[in-house]
Formats: sequence, structure tokens, C-alpha cells
Amino acid sequence: MTNIDLIFQEIEAIHLPGFFITAQFRRVGVCPPKDLRDFILHKYAVIESGAIGRKFLFRSDEWIIVLTYFPTNKVVDERYALKNKTILIKEIV
Repeated sequence: MTNIDLIFQEIEAIHLPGFFITAQFRRVGVCPPKDLRDFILHKYAVIESGAIGRKFLFRSDEWIIVLTYFPTNKVVDERYALKNKTILIKEIV
């Protein structure tokens, strides 16, 4: 199991009512970061106290991880939406 797999498991194990988290790895370190759980819980508290932002940058030693908190009880804000785009190609006969 890789360090990234361990981090995904750690994130999955954290219970955040009303949210799920995505992680995007910008830089990967040799050893898993020790303070990720505390960071995630702190940012959750910030969101619960009224913060508008949902994307946070976690830095620890060699690691840089972008964490995005998505609400599970409402439509995702347009700026955080994951969208599929379809390109229609018109066939010229």
C-alpha cells in the first residue's frame, strides 16, 4: 500500500457530517504526514463557523495536498462543480 493510499484511507475514516472531501496531490513525500487529520478537522470547524471557501492547501514537510470540501446536502457551488463537457462535431457531407 502506498502513502497516497494511506492518506485516502485516513481521509475516508474522518467523519464530517454534511461533507465529503476530495484530495489532489501536488507534491508527494516519503513518509505520510502526521498532522493531516488535525488540519482537516480544523478546516471543517472553520467552514461550520461560516467560512465561504471550501478549498484548502495542506502543506507538511514534503507534502502539498489540495483538499476540497463538498457538501452532501445541497447542490455544489458553481465554482467547485465537476463538469462533463460534450463537444458536438457536425459531419459535413
